[in-house]
Amino acid sequence: MALPYSQYYIQDLQGMKDRIENQIRQYQNQQQAPITQNFQITPTPGEIDGKYATNIDEVRNTFVTKTGLFVNRDFSTLWIKDISGKIRTFNLEEVVELDPKDKEILDLKKQIEEMRGKLDEYDNTNADEQTKSTKPKRVSNDKSSNAE
Repeated sequence: MALPYSQYYIQDLQGMKDRIENQIRQYQNQQQAPITQNFQITPTPGEIDGKYATNIDEVRNTFVTKTGLFVNRDFSTLWIKDISGKIRTFNLEEVVELDPKDKEILDLKKQIEEMRGKLDEYDNTNADEQTKSTKPKRVSNDKSSNAE
């Protein structure tokens, strides 16, 4: 009687083995999707790359695959390098946008300075005219005076 029990046991183990092998095959089929990698060597039109640079030598020694913008840390110099290696250099200046109140204050200060300039001109012209029109009066040296 031990024989049928072990036969069932062996058949059960064989069934488990077959199921496990089927699951492994299914898993391997799912995992074997082809792996593809694309490397873009040519630049995409319209794209640029930006980096910090300390000097033009650093820009010269940097390989670019698309137009590259390089700027120093204080934003005073900009270098543009194209894929042919040509480098253009620009000096940068910050443009501070003023709000309407600041613009009005600057306009009023300018007007005040203009008025001061006109006032100084007027004072100088007026002073010149006074010195020309004010002639020293000559005192007569006649000895014929009333007091004798």
